[in-house]
Amino acid sequence: MKTAVYLLIFTLTLIACSTPAAPEFDLRPTYLNEVSRGWGFFSDGNYGLASTNFRIAIKADEQRIWPEAYIGLGWSLAMRDSLTKSINNFNTALSRPPLSTQDSLSIFSGLSLAYRDITPPNYTLVRDNALYVLEIDPDFVFEYKHSINADDLQAVLAEAYFNLAQYEEAAAIADPDSLLDPESASYQTDLLTKINLLITLSREGE
Repeated sequence: MKTAVYLLIFTLTLIACSTPAAPEFDLRPTYLNEVSRGWGFFSDGNYGLASTNFRIAIKADEQRIWPEAYIGLGWSLAMRDSLTKSINNFNTALSRPPLSTQDSLSIFSGLSLAYRDITPPNYTLVRDNALYVLEIDPDFVFEYKHSINADDLQAVLAEAYFNLAQYEEAAAIADPDSLLDPESASYQTDLLTKINLLITLSREGE
């Protein structure tokens, strides 16, 4: 009798061990669908709705391992002037490697512009992030809003150089034909006027 019981237990154990586990539900398609919807709203200028979809995507990423939704949320918040939260989301995206080149350019361009608009601006990070993007892609165009491009980054880069007292670097962007006289008493004022014009033209392009 005991032998039969042991055999039964052994048989049930084998069955339990050999029964395949239920397949895990793949959340990646759901995640990517929400990200796609978010970028669609973003491109249409509906930044609030875009933020909602990116947040849904983040919730779908239960292990918090994918960067795309954080990038989208970072940009959506930046467009709504929620700059501290925008920067936080860009930095979170940076902690989700590996990143594609396009993802990296989207993050660092967003950080450059956000650090320029935050109060007070962080011109060192404006400069460093803009340089990162322009060195990799001098003709950068943001995939989901083409009016944001290398010209915008050049404008904020010139402004950053000026505020960091790197006047030659600022002039190389804002006064490429060297029309201003560095020996003039009004040189810095004149250079800043040219930089502000670049910023204005950049904003008008939005």
